[in-house]
Amino acid sequence: MARTRTAAHQLVRFFEDSACPVYLLDDQRRIVFGNTALTEWVGLPLEQLMGARCDYCAGDDQTRQRVVTSALCPPPEAFQGARSTGRIYCPLPAGAPPHRRAEFLPVATAAADTCGVLAILSPSATPETDERGQADSVSVHALHELLQKLTAELRRPYCLDRLAGSSAAMARVREQIQLATSSQAHTVVLGPPGSHREQVARTIHAGSQPSAAEPLLPLSCPMMDAELLRTTVQAFQRRCDASDATPTILLLDADQLAMEGQMELLSWLRSATCRARLLATARQSLITLAEQKQYSRELAFRLSTLVIELPSLAERREDLPLLCQQLLEEHNARGGQQLSGFTAEALEALTSLPWLGNVRELADVVRDACARAAGTRITLQDLPDRVRTVNQTAAHPARQDEPIVLDQFLAEIEREVIQRALRRARGNKAQAARLLGVPRPRLLRRLTQLGLTEPRLTWRPSEPEEDS
Repeated sequence: MARTRTAAHQLVRFFEDSACPVYLLDDQRRIVFGNTALTEWVGLPLEQLMGARCDYCAGDDQTRQRVVTSALCPPPEAFQGARSTGRIYCPLPAGAPPHRRAEFLPVATAAADTCGVLAILSPSATPETDERGQADSVSVHALHELLQKLTAELRRPYCLDRLAGSSAAMARVREQIQLATSSQAHTVVLGPPGSHREQVARTIHAGSQPSAAEPLLPLSCPMMDAELLRTTVQAFQRRCDASDATPTILLLDADQLAMEGQMELLSWLRSATCRARLLATARQSLITLAEQKQYSRELAFRLSTLVIELPSLAERREDLPLLCQQLLEEHNARGGQQLSGFTAEALEALTSLPWLGNVRELADVVRDACARAAGTRITLQDLPDRVRTVNQTAAHPARQDEPIVLDQFLAEIEREVIQRALRRARGNKAQAARLLGVPRPRLLRRLTQLGLTEPRLTWRPSEPEEDS
């Protein structure tokens, strides 16, 4: 026993003196050892790391400790008992290299079916393009790293970490949000249901310091009549008059505000006592509604000083893999089952859906898939039944019924009946007319109209016909 303790002590001393950052996690993903090289690299003292749980997520919490411990978490596959390699990306202060190659070694625990992980990082930074696209598992973890980078970038200037997406449409939205956040202009956030309009409006209000945000009054416009709107706004304004803060009123679904409520709100905006900023969410453009005489023109232009249009999920399908990874890592951040990502088949199935419910619908699907997942990655079988049903239906579309043109259909029937009568009468038109119960002149007219006058349609074209 003494020899074992001595060997363990020597191993600890060896790692402590190493230039490589080294840390050990138990089977609950808690840090139980870290050397000096690790603390120097991440910029946190050891006492803040010891005992902290590492979750495989982008670390969207505002604390530095949470960001670092999330970054240090190995992929979930590393806890399955096999040696693996990878890369650790830890967002660091400007100028510090964030990438380190990592070796993940399984460490046995008292429980036979669990293991910890010893992580040994390279002593120096690795190139940013290192290990990209070598294998499917690497591409999954590269998506995790991309989400880490994007979350870190969006966390710095404003609280935009919930607006993940690398598409041009989302880049434009983030620029517009930063503009709205840095000003006091009235702003309307447009978007389809499930696109997080209210979340974006609250992000604009929160600004770069959510804890120091100005007072906010959210109003559900569909529920507001003129009297309720007036009394609520007046009470809010009296409460804010005691401070120098500029209050903000958030009009939820402003396009559904009744005309009487619009006039009441416009009257208050015209008054000298109004000093509030207005943020609004809407499904339809207020200016377009005003042009259609369905909204107050003056109020529409006052509220629409800045307009932010959120694209539907179907318009930015290239963001789906990153959004799925973000929602999965939010599941990881709760501290339970840890998942590394989605298989290519699962992502392909998700990308092919119409997503009429937008991000809200996607969040429901990913949450259900995380609950059903048995391994470290979500497979096609883990997706909810409704997703697989939609994909199977799309793969076997129903045959489209050909339209029936009534006149053409009836003409075909008439042509067939006349031909049968002519065959039965052996080409005699007078007899055929008697069989059909129509006058002979009428039959002759219909033969011409239906194109049945060619010799090939008569029974004996070489013989003269009676009564012809």
